[in-house]
Amino acid sequence: MLDVLPAPVDLRDAPDDLLAALGKDPRLVWYGNGNFGMPLALMEPERAVIVPTERFFLRCNNSIPTIDPNRWTLTVSGHVARPLRLRLRDLQAMPQRTVTAFLECAGNGRTRFDPVPGGTPWRDDAAGNAVWEGVPLAAALRLAGVADGAVDLVAEGGDDPPMRRGLPLAVARDPDTLLVLRMNGAPLPVAHGGPVRLLVPGWAGIASTKWLVGLHVLARAFAGPWNVDNYVYWDEDGTPLRPVAEMPVKSLIAAPRQHETLSAGRVTIAGYAWSGYGAVARVDVSVDGGTTWRPATLERAGRRSWTRFELDWAAPPGRHRLLARAADERGARQPTLAAWNGKGYGQNGIQRVNVTIVA
Repeated sequence: MLDVLPAPVDLRDAPDDLLAALGKDPRLVWYGNGNFGMPLALMEPERAVIVPTERFFLRCNNSIPTIDPNRWTLTVSGHVARPLRLRLRDLQAMPQRTVTAFLECAGNGRTRFDPVPGGTPWRDDAAGNAVWEGVPLAAALRLAGVADGAVDLVAEGGDDPPMRRGLPLAVARDPDTLLVLRMNGAPLPVAHGGPVRLLVPGWAGIASTKWLVGLHVLARAFAGPWNVDNYVYWDEDGTPLRPVAEMPVKSLIAAPRQHETLSAGRVTIAGYAWSGYGAVARVDVSVDGGTTWRPATLERAGRRSWTRFELDWAAPPGRHRLLARAADERGARQPTLAAWNGKGYGQNGIQRVNVTIVA
């Protein structure tokens, strides 16, 4: 059962008022309604791996509900032996697991495609990395007793019940797939799906349902519109290829910024890399437009986390094009250009950052 209170914020408010109401950093970039990007440059000069909650990007397909934690319930139903209704205190009493993981909107970087597909015109600012704590989803499924022949798990959020997303049961049972109660050491804020959200590490953010209120186990593949139409890769000729799932290997330069002018001498090139298929194994950086490459040093915070990379450069005067490319532990490497698709998902082509160095 879902008890939704009047929303504390109005998505029609001015962006600054909306950010203030949600406790977010005023430097976030507004994309309309409750969608705000975090430029990676905001992570400098701390050079941190964990994004503070107030800076973490926001993606809202619908309104932001306020759910009374004391009346919140999560139903687990469908192809199970024992349908459940769990309260927040039930989850709090269960063994907890902590996972440091990146989260990325499927359309992050959409504006780097040519032509630019429709959808929220994200630049490279719809990704973040946080410490998530909660109950493994597998534990709740064990309590319900998933029946033989189960295939998919369908998650329902409190913002829009018809907006349901299916998840393969094997992924749902991954120990790192969580019913999240805490983010960066504090109770999960409403802006990020509180009191409870789903976290599916490595998968596009659409899989990590916010304001979670229902889980339904199916004995067949889920064929709802959010699996077979929305959040699907569509080819140039209009052919559906596959649903969005794991996010591809990717790196982005946070510093220097595009078109920045810097003094000659020691310059630190830094950024972040991640892959939905495994840990980042290496990041190479080029300061000459891709003619030569050097390995960057890496700072990791776990296999599911993004990785911070850094390279010191003795920058000579002139104009320079900086590139970075990542490879993950499975050997997948960033392409020079990402394959265009009709909704602009999975943009992981090599980013180009042009800078001017003056004497």
